[in-house]
This record gives sequence, C-alpha cells and structure tokens, in this order.
Amino acid sequence: MASIKDVAALAGVHRSTVSRIINGEGAFRSDTKRKVEQAMAELNYRPSAIARSLATASSNMTGLLVTYYTGGFFGQMMEQVQAELDLHKKFLITAQGHHSAEGEREAIRRFHALRCEGYVLNSRHLSDDELRELAQESTPFVILDRVVEGLESRCITFDHTLAAKMAVEHLIEQGHRHIGCITGPISRPSSHLRLQGYKEALHQSAISFEPAFCAEGDYGRKSGYLAAEQLHRSAPSMTALFSCSEEMTQGALQYFHEHNVKLPQQLSLISFDSIELCAALYPQVSSVHFPISQMAQTAVELLMCQLNQTECSITKHFVPELRLRQSINKQAIPEV
Repeated sequence: MASIKDVAALAGVHRSTVSRIINGEGAFRSDTKRKVEQAMAELNYRPSAIARSLATASSNMTGLLVTYYTGGFFGQMMEQVQAELDLHKKFLITAQGHHSAEGEREAIRRFHALRCEGYVLNSRHLSDDELRELAQESTPFVILDRVVEGLESRCITFDHTLAAKMAVEHLIEQGHRHIGCITGPISRPSSHLRLQGYKEALHQSAISFEPAFCAEGDYGRKSGYLAAEQLHRSAPSMTALFSCSEEMTQGALQYFHEHNVKLPQQLSLISFDSIELCAALYPQVSSVHFPISQMAQTAVELLMCQLNQTECSITKHFVPELRLRQSINKQAIPEV
C-alpha cells in the first residue's frame, strides 16, 4: 500500500508539500499540484481520514447518536442521514446510547475523541441541562425529535400529541366510542405525548378514559402482540384500536389474525407510521405519518448551516399527515 512518502518521491516534492496539498493548506503552483495529484492517482493513494483529522483538527466526520441499531425507524433515520451527508462529502460515525444517559454520554465522548466536526443527537436519556451544557462547547450539534428549552434553534421536532389526537378523532368521527390504545414505554417523552393526545381526543368527545383500554408496549413487534392479547381480554367491548408504532401494529395484527378477529369488520385499527410499513400490511392500515426521513435530512441541513456559519431558512417543526386505508370500519353513531 502506497504511503505519503511514496507520493512525495514520485512527484519529486517534500512530504510536507503533499500533506498540505491534500489538506488544502496554502497556495501552490498548478504544475506542483498536478504532479502530486498524478502521483496519487498512479499509486492509487488514498489519504487516511484519521491522519487528516490529526493534521487539520477536523475529521470531516459527523456523529449520529441513536437509541439502538435495530428496527425500521432507526434504520431509516441512519440511511437518510448517510444519504444527506454523502451530498456534502462527509463521513458518518454512528453510536447507540444503550437505553441510558451514561451510554449516550459515552457515545458523545467517542465522537469527540474521533474529532467529529458535528453531531446529530436522537437523545432519549440525557437531561435538558446536560444538553444545554454541551451547547457551551465548540462542537455544533442538532437535536432530532426533541425540543429543549433554550436550544430551540438546534431542535428538529414533531407534534406527537397532535398526531395521536388526529388518529383517535378520526375513529370517533367514524362512530367508535370504545377505543383502545397500545402505547409506547411511558418513560419516553414521545410515548407520553402520544398517550396525552389519545386522552385529549376522548375528553373532547366526552368519552371517559378507561385504563383497561390501554396497554403499554416497547415499540417492538412482540410487545404489540402481547398488548393486543391483553386488550382482547381486558376490553372486550373495544371496537377500534390506536397503536403508537407500526412495529407494534405488526404484532397486534398477528395476534388478531391468529384469533380470528376480522379487521375492519370486528375491529378498526389506526397506527403511527414512520417508515411507511402500514401500507404493506393486510389489511392496509390507516395511519398518521411521522416523517422521520424528512426530519433526519433536515437535521443534517441544519448542522451544515451551523458548520458553515450560514443562515438556515428551513422548516424545523413537522406536523402529522393522516393517511386513510382499509383498516377502519364505520360504526353506527349512538344517539345522544
């Protein structure tokens, strides 16, 4: 494998000249640059990103913090961040937070050690105070799917409460009054906001909230199956169900298919959907769309503006879109 010393020897220049040309430092005669570039091409020399970061104090790398790597939601987030960084010729370093504040701190320390020039943080466990403290350091970052007071200009947000309200309001408009809910883990802010939207929609239509009509999941498929099983027992009068993630919806559908609950004839279903999975299920499931791909793309755009110290006129707050399909049946609206 060729080294910078080999490039310098073939081009007939000093190694420091090669290094400075690679890193864009200083001005050189066009024929000198041409000789170095030709030598690099002939030797198939590729500069080390780590070596360049040590020389320039900038790695051209961006760190992305996620909760974990599994699941379509995080896969789509990482794919979109990578695609957007490719357009800016940046490298992506990912780290998972392992469901803890300490895991997220360790991920950020790793980004710092690798000299990442900026971070996209899908932080679930660091406190607002810690994030505000991090903002006092020189490395720019963007917070994805969370709002932190005092850091609003860095936040890409989504209205989870409105999305849940829209979903449940549509079921109510179709005549349903016995509406169940599969929530995400209530310890997560987004799960709490979705449950809040469910409750607000019921309250506005004078429908009492019944704890027996709610089951907590963890956003995974298996938890959706178990939650559907629980609700089938605890809420036999349930005619409609709101599921707070598409993967839990998959699990719930499996349970209902196995137990001969016909959708939408016996049970109507609406779901959160971030990766457009609901259109591929049977029956196709109505949903409120959570545009994580657009949000991830916007997060990188905002980070590039911070790095380049330019004004950024982009939409930072996203709203849900109701997508109606085949999983909702109209009920006879009871007379008051």
